[in-house]
Amino acid sequence: MKRAAFFVGLVVFAWLVWDTSADPARLARGIPWIFDFLRRMMPPDFRVLPSVLAGAVTTVEIALLGTTVAAALALPLGFLSARNVAGRAVFYPARALLNFFRSVDTLVYALVFVAAVGLGPFPGVLAVIAYTTTSLAKLYSEAIEGIERGPVDAITATGATRLQVLRFGVLPQVLPLFLSYVLYRLETNIRAATILGFVGAGGIGFYLQTYLRMIDYPAASTTLLVTVVMVMLVDAASSRLRAKLI
Repeated sequence: MKRAAFFVGLVVFAWLVWDTSADPARLARGIPWIFDFLRRMMPPDFRVLPSVLAGAVTTVEIALLGTTVAAALALPLGFLSARNVAGRAVFYPARALLNFFRSVDTLVYALVFVAAVGLGPFPGVLAVIAYTTTSLAKLYSEAIEGIERGPVDAITATGATRLQVLRFGVLPQVLPLFLSYVLYRLETNIRAATILGFVGAGGIGFYLQTYLRMIDYPAASTTLLVTVVMVMLVDAASSRLRAKLI
């Protein structure tokens, strides 16, 4: 049985390599072009640093505002899509809606909102909210489904209302996890927001796209360096906060 499974897996892997035209020889032939591209980016042009830093600040603002609003909007959705809290009539439609809207990427939402409200950071914020709300709601619901029943049963036995049970029996158990999820989504939204500028949603991605189109590789190099430093700083700060919460 194991040999048959291994053989099937090997056949599927070989088909994937063939169907995607994954040719290591092509990559080897392209390596000199990669080094040539990197050579053109050196040295970085730090004259564009003020503009790029302003774009980085905008990117952080997009991610921070979008994540904050999404964290609040996802809270009721998380309870509605938790199997052990919501009834069947509510749970299945709520979970189906979450899965549907979560299947659309942030970049696609950005394209829609740019067409709706125009260029700038605002459609980027809306795109982050749209995707992060459904993602956090899914994580929230899974955390709620994993709670211990003891505190809930004890509070229910006192005659507490359903809202009081959720407030005092469920929320204290899941709140640290909720905060950890929000910080994790903030990390990923920083990375996502750097790309939103490519479709006109503001942030540092706008400058990266502009410099690449202008074939100004030294300026693009500066933009990439600022992006890397920004993501590393946010990741380090978020990881420290999450470590204290868990």
